[in-house]
Amino acid sequence: MSKSIAYIDNKPYEIEQGDTILTFIKRQFGNDYVPTLCDAPNLDPFGACRVCSVDVALAENGKTKAVASCHTPVAPNSYIYPHTDNIERLRKNIVELVLTDHPLDCLTCEVNNNCELQTVAAKVGIREVRYPEGKNHLDRKKDLSHAYMTSDFSKCINCSRCVRACDEVQGEFVLSMAGRGFDAHIIKSLNTTFENSDCVSCGACAQACPTNAISDIFESKSIAHVKKTRTVCTYCGVGCNLEVATLNGKVKSIQAPYEAEANGGHTCLKGRFAFSFYNHPERLKTPLIKKTDTLLKQPGMKPMIILPQN
Repeated sequence: MSKSIAYIDNKPYEIEQGDTILTFIKRQFGNDYVPTLCDAPNLDPFGACRVCSVDVALAENGKTKAVASCHTPVAPNSYIYPHTDNIERLRKNIVELVLTDHPLDCLTCEVNNNCELQTVAAKVGIREVRYPEGKNHLDRKKDLSHAYMTSDFSKCINCSRCVRACDEVQGEFVLSMAGRGFDAHIIKSLNTTFENSDCVSCGACAQACPTNAISDIFESKSIAHVKKTRTVCTYCGVGCNLEVATLNGKVKSIQAPYEAEANGGHTCLKGRFAFSFYNHPERLKTPLIKKTDTLLKQPGMKPMIILPQN
């Protein structure tokens, strides 16, 4: 049985079952070939940002139509043009409009140099914003009420990734989108604070957020670390993979790798945030045996755990 093909810049490639245009392009050219803002590896396609738009034609060099590649299925024998002049202008214009309602405080932002909006803006060639200053949401207050989670919705770009992570990954449905048009905004539970919401502190929303609109007290998306180490969570038997960021031999933050088969970019409250005991001075690092009422170190016995070193 012959396989279906589609064309990217007039070159044929095989289509796999369930391919969207975006997954089809990524398989041939890598994850960064088409910029995205609302797409995430562990979330269903959504089509909120339109930055991933590409031109599609039914014939070689024929009449094209711009479509969002993230949720549009690949049509057999279609011709896809990811970087036409029309598409490059469209992407740049979309990102410019986003930046008109976004604080330009990148140098002091937690996610500086690890911000997807920043990366996409550079990729599409933003050097200035042509639109005059108008009505915006830059006066939104930070929410620091929660023990772990933080939010600064002046930096929200309405991609809905946090809402979808809360729904699709954790299944808590704490976050949702309220309002229409310019008044659309993220709310927690019945429009309350993180502390008073039904949040279970899993951190899925913070990891999904492409900016610093939602984060945590450990600044997990900051690049202020010396190295990252892949390890396995020790709290239960699921075997969640973790990516541990360390600085001066101490754990700074923990994220969940998207490609991990056991947990697929997600982990629980304990796996993500309960790491303060790692470097606690009273933590047991050597096996002990109790004799009468005294715990004695046993010479020659190996330590139970090796802590990260500089």
